[in-house]
Amino acid sequence: MSIPPRIGFIGLGIMGRAMAMGLVRAGFQVSVYNRTRQRTIEFADLGCEVASTPRALAKMSDTVITMVSDPAAMQAIMEGPEGVFSAFSGGNTLVNMSTLSPDYTAGLAKKCFMAGVNFLDCPVSGSKGAAESGQLVILAGGDKAAVEKLSPVLKAMGRAIVYAGPAPAGTALKLCMNLILGQLNTALAESAALAQAQGIAPELIFETLSQNPALNCGYFQFKKEKMLTKHFQADFPLKHMLKDARYMLAEAAKKKLSLPVTAAVVTLMEKSYNSGYGEKDLSVVLNNLTEPLG
Repeated sequence: MSIPPRIGFIGLGIMGRAMAMGLVRAGFQVSVYNRTRQRTIEFADLGCEVASTPRALAKMSDTVITMVSDPAAMQAIMEGPEGVFSAFSGGNTLVNMSTLSPDYTAGLAKKCFMAGVNFLDCPVSGSKGAAESGQLVILAGGDKAAVEKLSPVLKAMGRAIVYAGPAPAGTALKLCMNLILGQLNTALAESAALAQAQGIAPELIFETLSQNPALNCGYFQFKKEKMLTKHFQADFPLKHMLKDARYMLAEAAKKKLSLPVTAAVVTLMEKSYNSGYGEKDLSVVLNNLTEPLG
């Protein structure tokens, strides 16, 4: 009978908090670190040990899971005298579930290999609600045997694991999925804006979608309330979607591939970001579409 891993979780934001809670509910031994210490209080109340630094967390864990916002945040927790790498002695496992660039992820995989650390590249498909209900889909890259060995941990945070291949294949698949997400979001926002411009209620769009089996997409229903009320509390912040979309264009450019619709989506999201909506849900692009031209 194998010994359950001692899990250290770094990053208790919108997604990370829910994912770490899933691990606690599943009965795993979980320690946490977060730059904003206040977010660790509820975990301490549940009996989780709270580390003062990433290094301290890594020293008390054999498996470290990271869920942070971008490469800069990842660099801050991994490097330096108080970083995770300073505590690894070989045989540890690092599971990155943040969405970083493929190049950064490949570099992280190489550094782990050189240090004798197992590395899994496991971003997720799904947003806040899916994380809270354990319905995320884990997009796994890395050694397949290592993914299978850690599957009980991964399935405590999600409903399914899709194995994509060696790292950074998990990240590559995540960019493909978020490309679809970004375009679905923009299509819905543009449809609502066109309805308003023509003097018909946007509610009719959602009613029609719900009655059409070919178009009744769960994502559209998920965004219904935000689009109709224009209350854009973040499930997936616009700034993170914009970051990911820029990665998509960069990857496409390296392969001499044109993504014209994604490029247009980036332009719209940049307009929303520059309007001060970066912390809002990505559906906030509707606000910019309904502004008067000029």
